[in-house]
Amino acid sequence: MPTPSATIEQLARETVQIADPETALRALTALRRELDVTEREIVRRALQAGASWSQIARALGVTKQAAHRKYRHLFEQIGVEGPDGPRAHLTAEARQSIQFGREEARRFAQPSVGTEHILLGILRCEDSVAAKALNAEGVTLGAARRCLQTTMPGLPPSAPAALDEDREAVSAHARRILEGSRREALRRGDAHIGVEHLLLALLSDSRNGAVQTLEQLRTTPARIRRQLDRVLPAGGTSPPVPGGAGPTVQVTSRSRPVSTS
Repeated sequence: MPTPSATIEQLARETVQIADPETALRALTALRRELDVTEREIVRRALQAGASWSQIARALGVTKQAAHRKYRHLFEQIGVEGPDGPRAHLTAEARQSIQFGREEARRFAQPSVGTEHILLGILRCEDSVAAKALNAEGVTLGAARRCLQTTMPGLPPSAPAALDEDREAVSAHARRILEGSRREALRRGDAHIGVEHLLLALLSDSRNGAVQTLEQLRTTPARIRRQLDRVLPAGGTSPPVPGGAGPTVQVTSRSRPVSTS
């Protein structure tokens, strides 16, 4: 099977060499499709490496808004797919928690989504086992908002438009958490990433804003993990992926999260 670069090179050569205009246009259409696929993959890699939307837009020669519209779906794929190994898909509830995190970042006039905003997003998923474990330790949404430990400077009041443009951005630290949640799910044999995996990944790094916020509320990652043991369904079964049965997940004191730092 030819590599994408070989296919692009061949199509480009055919496009300029084919004498028949209709055939040449078909080759040009095929070339555009290949270039679109390649561009999408390079943008995904750039996001995973920590590139900002401004940098990506500048490299593509488009506005940030245009880059967002075209590639915003790649945000959910960061940390969900690995180049080596199986895929783990975000559950609808986990996706919702990330969307809530974006809203919380905007609420606090932050330029991107940090770990502390992901924590707030988890708390807004009130029916999740992760939120219940946090609530059992006295970590409520209101309390976490009041004690939030932000890890980045806020935007000035005069820059609301910039905040709106960057609403899909995530910090490099938050990306590492998403990658960690993937490892949490795969290490436990899950074919999906649930809200509980996001929380376990947050707890694995004592330097992030989420853990600092928990400490302000006088609790610790170890205590949250113990609460997770109590509120997970019998046998440690995590929520299944819609349309299929999810494998079991064991969260015990022996199953410690992999560090994402």
